[in-house]
Amino acid sequence: MPKREYARSCKLVSAIVKTAKPMLPLIVIAVLTVSLVSIGIAAEEDFGGCEMCHSDVAENFSTTLHYTGAGMKGEYARHSAEEFGIDMDEYYAKWNCSKCHITTCQKCHVGYEAKMGHGDQTQEMTIDTCDECHKPKQTSTFVGDMAGHKKPGPHADVHYEKGLICTDCHGATELHGDGTYYKSQDDAGAVKVKCEDCHKASDIMAHTIHGDKLDCTACHTGWQLNCKGCHLETRPPYSSVSDEFYLGVGADGKITPFLRMETEYKNETHLAYGAYFTHTITKEAKNCSFCHDNPAVLCEGCEGAIHEEGASFIPQEMIDKILAVEMPTETPAALPTETPAETPAPPGFELIFAVIAIAVVVLLAKRRH
Repeated sequence: MPKREYARSCKLVSAIVKTAKPMLPLIVIAVLTVSLVSIGIAAEEDFGGCEMCHSDVAENFSTTLHYTGAGMKGEYARHSAEEFGIDMDEYYAKWNCSKCHITTCQKCHVGYEAKMGHGDQTQEMTIDTCDECHKPKQTSTFVGDMAGHKKPGPHADVHYEKGLICTDCHGATELHGDGTYYKSQDDAGAVKVKCEDCHKASDIMAHTIHGDKLDCTACHTGWQLNCKGCHLETRPPYSSVSDEFYLGVGADGKITPFLRMETEYKNETHLAYGAYFTHTITKEAKNCSFCHDNPAVLCEGCEGAIHEEGASFIPQEMIDKILAVEMPTETPAALPTETPAETPAPPGFELIFAVIAIAVVVLLAKRRH
């Protein structure tokens, strides 16, 4: 560039800077205002403004199943939607599934204000907070009802009977997320709580024999929720039953309760199975015969899709071994009816009394003589 043109360019830049300098604070304020307005609008659309103070929580929450709804879409797809060629995004929108998936913090934290602190009228997190969305297959069974509280179930979960609620087991890290995107609640790490977090396995014979082969829920689930006639095109999608119980092999290799899902769409039926926790835990475990004398519980002969990657039906070879274990069929022998001979008592007060009596007789005899 010629020196003369370079000098002109420098003078022009200097003039622009001198003109803009008095306006710089106004420009900065304008930029910040636009940014804050944009943040405020995004906050209202996404998290209700809570991320203004809780940015780390909001960032993690954006990847959770609560926020994305990926679990519902994924489970439907694996159960039957792929089989029937259903577009889950369209289905999700058609049936307004997002109403139960949380796009604002206030969905759970009812009453919290984003303007000036949290406000005075804040609602405590209770089981009713979770029940608004989880009543189809989780909180209703936990309190002892069938899906959707349509009718009473066989019994409540022992944890509920002891006074615990959802958040006593499912903590903030699990509910708010850890920054990992999970496609299903079956994904490792999506559900963080484990029985062992509170319970230490005792050394009773059942625990020793089964070791790590069985999940705790295989023996301590009181009843299992299974679905029949899930009509995808009409809704509500299914009716639930509690008189069936199935076991399968989970993705971790342990035997665990399996959900049986029977789905119908346009006069076609699809059957799928998968590991599922019904939240109906009992203190007392099932007896040995429940599994070892019951091929139906072991899902012998079951046919259908397995919706969890890495899970499977119990192999027939293993089923044969389980059924081959001999269970006690006779009651213990009755105690004999005759009175057993009394065991001689060791010498005691009677012997001392006899010795004294003999001594008295001898003494009297001497006096007589």
